[in-house]
Amino acid sequence: MQLTSQLSLAALSCLILALDPGLSQARAQAGETQTGETQAEEAKQAPKTEKSTKKADQNLRVRGRIQTGWELDADNNTGNVSDSFFIRRARVDARWMPLDWVKLVLELEFADKIGPRDVYAEFQLHEAVALQVGRFKKPFSRLRMMSPWDLMIPDRGLLDRAVIDDTKYGGFGARDYGLMVSGELEAPQDFPKIATDPLKLSWWLGGFNSLPNETNYHRDAVARTQLRLFKGLVLAIDGSLKLYEESSSTKTAALLGADLKWEWDPFRLQLEGAWGDNVNQGGKLWGSHATASWTFALSEEINLIPALMVEVFDPNTTQADDLDLRVAAALNLDLRENIRLILSLDKTWQDLSASQSALPDPLKLTLQTNLRF
Repeated sequence: MQLTSQLSLAALSCLILALDPGLSQARAQAGETQTGETQAEEAKQAPKTEKSTKKADQNLRVRGRIQTGWELDADNNTGNVSDSFFIRRARVDARWMPLDWVKLVLELEFADKIGPRDVYAEFQLHEAVALQVGRFKKPFSRLRMMSPWDLMIPDRGLLDRAVIDDTKYGGFGARDYGLMVSGELEAPQDFPKIATDPLKLSWWLGGFNSLPNETNYHRDAVARTQLRLFKGLVLAIDGSLKLYEESSSTKTAALLGADLKWEWDPFRLQLEGAWGDNVNQGGKLWGSHATASWTFALSEEINLIPALMVEVFDPNTTQADDLDLRVAAALNLDLRENIRLILSLDKTWQDLSASQSALPDPLKLTLQTNLRF
């Protein structure tokens, strides 16, 4: 009789569990049986699973990148021709996120001599606000802010070379020590929109000073605002105010810029211009350039991308006949995600409007390889 009662109770329990699986799950989670408690304890003491290990690996990323190739330089005026092999960049960078809201970045250059490039910490204070401190690029000029491994034309050009990357008192968009606040704001879904994507506003505001090894001390205040009208079309304006010491007096220089990016697969167009003070020569300068490219997908992992860049640059608006024109064309072959082969032809005409000019009109042919590993 007792055995029959026990069997009846066991059958009733099985029937209840079959009708209510949630009870079975709750009992399993609570570890009501000794076996469940043991398994839970062993799970705590066991090494990390493959999934958790993968997540940890994603928080730490180390990579290397190399740009190397061959270059031919010729000058129409002098007739000089020279060629050389080069290693333009050889970098290793590490990015580590010890917390979800903290990112640490270290990038080293090995091409000429070992030295730091990016060294900074970034703190995501809010989903719409971030704080960055250390050594990094100033937020000026889309072309300067782009990674050199993403450029369709290997050389950024005249405007970048003369004022944005470097001057006697540091470039308006070059790397310096600084502190920067940035953020993003996206319009509500019910806000009027041009296309299906909501408007998105991005902004950067930072203060910087020169690096310790620079003899000419300077400070910079830089701001940039960027508006995404719809997916693929982004407009931006930026400004920079530079303070520097010259002839025992403090002087200021300003540069204003604007850029546009339009991506409509497989077409891409980028426009940019800037106007402001020429720190090196005095007076005012201006420059603008346009870069267009088209991607031909040869296969899932191979793309052929022709690109064309046209640039106009006036180093001093107070002088006549000093306008420069530059035209560059390139053919990019992307192999998977880690290799890009570039064949480019770059021609500059200096003092274009002058009847005669002793300045060189350089022609540059470049074969470059970009490797990521």
